[in-house]
Amino acid sequence: MTVYTDLFNEAIDDLIATLATIPDLRVTTDPQKINPPCVFLDAPTFESWSAKIVKMTFAVKVISLGPGNLDAMRNILSITALMLAKRVAVTAGTPGFISIGGQDFPCYDLTISLQAQAA
Repeated sequence: MTVYTDLFNEAIDDLIATLATIPDLRVTTDPQKINPPCVFLDAPTFESWSAKIVKMTFAVKVISLGPGNLDAMRNILSITALMLAKRVAVTAGTPGFISIGGQDFPCYDLTISLQAQAA
């Protein structure tokens, strides 16, 4: 297994490690491993200010079980609040749905921004 130590991959690993400290929260970067309820981190976009400093923006889905009702929304918002409490820079959120295996699941599309720096 390859170990990546560049500023991009270290930022991804740090974000995953921070989210993994939230009790009972599954976090994945692999769309084939989405298993609601969970958080899915998609590939980030980035803006480069130099070879050593970049702003990374992640499209993140907080996915819940069941129909898109009030219970699902409250569950998703509770997870999002826990992410904010961990000082994850959630800058925006929009309700939506994601199709997995032909079934629709309620989700929130979040935007998470962070700055990555090389030593």
